[in-house]
Amino acid sequence: MDALWETTLKDVRHYPSMVRLFALGIALWSWQAAAAELREINVTMPTFSADFAPYLIPIEKGYYAEDGIAIKITKAGGGVATPALLSGTVDLSTSAASALSAILRGAPLKIVYTMAHRPTYQLWSTKPELKTLADLKGQPVGIISRGDTFEIAMRLTFLQAGLPLDWVGYTALGNAAAVQAAMQSGALPAAILASGDIDAIASTPVVQRGHMIVDMAKTVRMPYSGVAVTERMLSSDPDLVTNFLRGAMKGVRYMRAFPKETMAIVKKYDPILTDHALEVDYRDVVESLTDAGEASDEELRNDIAVRMDILNLPKEQAPPPERMYDYRLLRAVNAALDAAHWTPQR
Repeated sequence: MDALWETTLKDVRHYPSMVRLFALGIALWSWQAAAAELREINVTMPTFSADFAPYLIPIEKGYYAEDGIAIKITKAGGGVATPALLSGTVDLSTSAASALSAILRGAPLKIVYTMAHRPTYQLWSTKPELKTLADLKGQPVGIISRGDTFEIAMRLTFLQAGLPLDWVGYTALGNAAAVQAAMQSGALPAAILASGDIDAIASTPVVQRGHMIVDMAKTVRMPYSGVAVTERMLSSDPDLVTNFLRGAMKGVRYMRAFPKETMAIVKKYDPILTDHALEVDYRDVVESLTDAGEASDEELRNDIAVRMDILNLPKEQAPPPERMYDYRLLRAVNAALDAAHWTPQR
């Protein structure tokens, strides 16, 4: 709509003054009417970081508006977002990992997009003698909340190493800042943090005397970010889901093509982010992106197996991935964008 208004302004410059005023009035009325017709949808995002750039970019670039939708962002983590999604308070959730745990308990939700499959996490010890996974036996590891993607990534690490999934204990600290504080104080022998968070405290003595045990971005494959909707919305309003996914897929393509512009958009939503932190975050997220918004069957099955263990559910009752994931609309969106040879513009 902004582009339409700008084009109209350019076109009417050559008209006589009275005609120009009339044309501008009609254009303004049309622009306001179009804006009023946008359908507002409520979408949860736990934070404003490069992980969520694919949803922020189409807001700023007008991709959503082109499809007749306006995004209202509700800032909420998965623990709040999933119940809100189930209650109908919000329309879509970008906390797919939390939604999956709810699905395994019987919630009527579906995951329609998997943004990333390489977690940007690192497992660090705060004690120089703790250098390997074996050294951590029985030790508490700091995470944000029980059952979160930090814990899942840790359990997948043990699964790959042939160690028991309960090799360590977990201490839930509530948020990334608290985990950073625990690292800096040495209050816990080990903790998991996103690489950008570790970078922020890299100069502190505890990190310098500690040890990175595992760089999970290099070793773990797991679906850990994406979009969840209710089964009801998927069946009753597939066009809305399609329009949201189309904007997000355009956002991903823009994100890959224009690093500086993407970081500027993210910083608009979180001005306190430093340029260095943004660069680290952007680099790690781009490297973790799935090729077309889907995780492989193996990645999905391993993730489901670990979650069944966390939830104390019988592994033999694990549903197949297609009961929880529905990528059909996403595939149609990507096929249409490819057929149209769509490319982002600055």
